[in-house]
Amino acid sequence: MRNIEKIAEELFNKIRSRFERVTIGDEEGKATDDPRAARFYNFDYISRDGTNYGEITVSIVDGKSLKITFSQGMVHGFDPDQEVEWENFLRNMRKFARRNMIQFDVRDISRSNLTQRDIDQQVTNTGSYTAKEKPVTEAVQWSGTTRTSIQDFGPTRLIVRHTEAVNEESPGARSRKIESMFIETAEGERFRMPYNRLSLGRAMAQHLAHGGRIYDDAGEHIVGMAEEMSNLSFFVRNTRHRTFEDAETQGMVEAAVERYQILKNSLRGMVSTRGYQRWAEAFKPSVPADEQYDIEALKERFVKKMFDDRLTDALPYVYRAYQTRSTEQANPLVREFQGWAEQITQEASAPETADPDELSKLLAQPLIAGPDGLDAIAALSGVIDNEDLNDQIRQAVTVSGPDADVRRVIDQWFERNLDSYTSMMPAETPPAAELPTEPEPEPPANPARAESVDALRRLAGLTRK
Repeated sequence: MRNIEKIAEELFNKIRSRFERVTIGDEEGKATDDPRAARFYNFDYISRDGTNYGEITVSIVDGKSLKITFSQGMVHGFDPDQEVEWENFLRNMRKFARRNMIQFDVRDISRSNLTQRDIDQQVTNTGSYTAKEKPVTEAVQWSGTTRTSIQDFGPTRLIVRHTEAVNEESPGARSRKIESMFIETAEGERFRMPYNRLSLGRAMAQHLAHGGRIYDDAGEHIVGMAEEMSNLSFFVRNTRHRTFEDAETQGMVEAAVERYQILKNSLRGMVSTRGYQRWAEAFKPSVPADEQYDIEALKERFVKKMFDDRLTDALPYVYRAYQTRSTEQANPLVREFQGWAEQITQEASAPETADPDELSKLLAQPLIAGPDGLDAIAALSGVIDNEDLNDQIRQAVTVSGPDADVRRVIDQWFERNLDSYTSMMPAETPPAAELPTEPEPEPPANPARAESVDALRRLAGLTRK
């Protein structure tokens, strides 16, 4: 095992790269400002969509294991996407523990957070589980059989039937392979959900638990949100990465993507009691608009050579999202803000002058991305400061992981942005002119660009000599 103080400091930096407001305590549980003395790390688990699920404690107090303690009720409202995010967090912590040759332990405590008494108990007894602790296997509270999963929402229950037997050892298994989904009321009435989307089932269960009905205005609105998402999902998947020459068609695609994300976040926010109550307080029944649109004309906008009929169901929603977006953009204040945002974005992504000598030294050996690319971005700071390149590094992390060598990413980025960086290359004195003794060979398609790319690669240490 490596030096515990070094491990403590690295663990603090790793947690801080993902979460803000991390408080640390020493081996006696007392607050400290020195990361090297840290043995306890307390922070709020905030998902990437901004939802705060409560406090987590990470401990390395015994010097032999990394322990994560949390409340199972804290993650009661996770949907499948958030469960994956939680599993990725635990996986990264486990990798950190293994890399430092210490054990990894995840524990669930049935309270909202840890008290000083809990910390004192861990300081004096770190070897065994307490009566109130148990290993965690699922991120949400499920019960049931291998073919049926049940989640309680007060007097209401969400019942999920699975297409295959549930593997209890696989995290999140009860959230996958859904055959059908039902809501059961306290009176024993059971309603089948029209879509097998867990966020729909959980939102509807909250609605009934708070005195609502399946077919009241709010209940129908919740189902309508899931219906709109279902129709938009195929359209979004098949058009979001395409570019249309017609500006209005491209605007429809962008509006559909934005609308899908709004619906997804809205349903996701309703699965917790607090989130549902906020939504219910703001909910107002809407009157359906009298929309006039030509479905055949809309088809023509998205046709390649053969139109997929599954897009047809989404087109009315796409048109409605586009109309809403256009109305909002017609507001002069909105246009002024967007113009300012675009200007800031362009300035932020404008290439900065690179220092070839520093870059060559930096890239002479592997440049590891680190969590969310933070290590590589920090190393490049002052050498190349470009947000577009930083985004490419972050994207590489999502594909290859935090241990990826990003020198190839930098090489490809240089090639795409060659014109902005030509001025940094040293001028070369051409040789004295000589009369050719034989016909010159055909030049490459773009010799200046090819030579410039090679020169940049040599300067950056990306070309093997």
